[in-house]
Amino acid sequence: MFPGCKPTHSGPPPIQGKHRPLIYRARFVVTMDGPPIAGGCVRVEDGRIAKVGTLEDMDWKGEHIREIPDAVIMPGLINSHCHLELGMARGLLPRGEAFPMWVSRLRKSLDGAGPEQYREAARLGALECLKNGTTTVIDVGNTGESLNELADMPIRSFPHIELIGLDPSVAVARVAGALELLAGLPPANERYHPGVTCHAPYSCSPDLLRRVAEATGLRTGPYTLHVAESAEETAMFREGKGALFDFCKRIHPSLRLEKGASPVAFLSRNGLIPRGSLFAHCNNLDAEDVRILAETETSVVHCPRSRAFFNHLGFPLASLRKAGVNLCLGTDSLASNEGLSLFDEMAEFHRAFPEVPCREVLAMATLNGAKALGLEGELGCLRPGAHADFIAIHMRHHPEYDLYEEIVSEVHEVLLVAVGGEEVVS
Repeated sequence: MFPGCKPTHSGPPPIQGKHRPLIYRARFVVTMDGPPIAGGCVRVEDGRIAKVGTLEDMDWKGEHIREIPDAVIMPGLINSHCHLELGMARGLLPRGEAFPMWVSRLRKSLDGAGPEQYREAARLGALECLKNGTTTVIDVGNTGESLNELADMPIRSFPHIELIGLDPSVAVARVAGALELLAGLPPANERYHPGVTCHAPYSCSPDLLRRVAEATGLRTGPYTLHVAESAEETAMFREGKGALFDFCKRIHPSLRLEKGASPVAFLSRNGLIPRGSLFAHCNNLDAEDVRILAETETSVVHCPRSRAFFNHLGFPLASLRKAGVNLCLGTDSLASNEGLSLFDEMAEFHRAFPEVPCREVLAMATLNGAKALGLEGELGCLRPGAHADFIAIHMRHHPEYDLYEEIVSEVHEVLLVAVGGEEVVS
């Protein structure tokens, strides 16, 4: 067990291991699979949820009942986009800087960092996620060190090594190197799913993008990519100029682009959007981009506080919602964010888009992340048969207060975090 929040609940001590049945009871249970349950209980057995309901529904057979008064039990949160290995850059980079300048400063801030520093950053980042109620992360990193570190962490993880290479001549070697790295990792298991992806259409050649997009055996989760994050990226693809284009041109002088397409349209024209992809950011989209994303069943990860950090304009929420695009939430990295709490991301999103119902905002951090992973009914909800990934947060207000609004808009004390039925923060 990892040290976490100071417990404020009563009842028996935690049961070590995940194979003994145990019933958790709280003032409310928010299942995301139906209405909240007052005086609700969650029965856990063999790492899965066996039953959800009132105590009378539990078919009690002498199991320990863990009472957590003045609390809400709810699904563990899913961070659909983060860069845990960049934790060492926390607080080092100024807000509001042009994106290409930020990239340049980030590269310089990481000069001299070694494998142990990247691994320590990933470890601390995973613990920060857990302490803030996140039980699943989709992580991307350039070094591969987070893949090593997350193998031993109690968080459920889908870590990816993120390939970069504008020169098409390096595509074969980059993929071969990634395969070699994967072969040297601990084997995937129920909690740990390492894989390979690409960084962005502006940092990878079409050949590299194609080799990784089409090689489904390189990952368990979706093909994830940074797309349409900044105005500079849009200018690069539409006009073949701008600060980001100049930055990439310095890295690969022979860079050529077919002008006139948005980043999403560029990917679509080249057959580089596998069905069910997961695109991060998507702040700069037009109507045709939204249509393409909906048609390819691509999920979009919005990172509200990272967007505010850069002061990126846009994010066409209304168009994406109307088209039925699956919307998720992520924190991005500590190089462009103050913390890794999805509760803070939900609060920021709620402030920016108050018209969105709070239950829908919570779904972006639970159900929708599970859908993006192809794990609907397995994660992001509390229902029989789902993984027992759940949290308990302190409830501040009276039952008459809107529960979803309280969850989305308040600062919370996380009392308990369980992953696969194992208490990892308590």
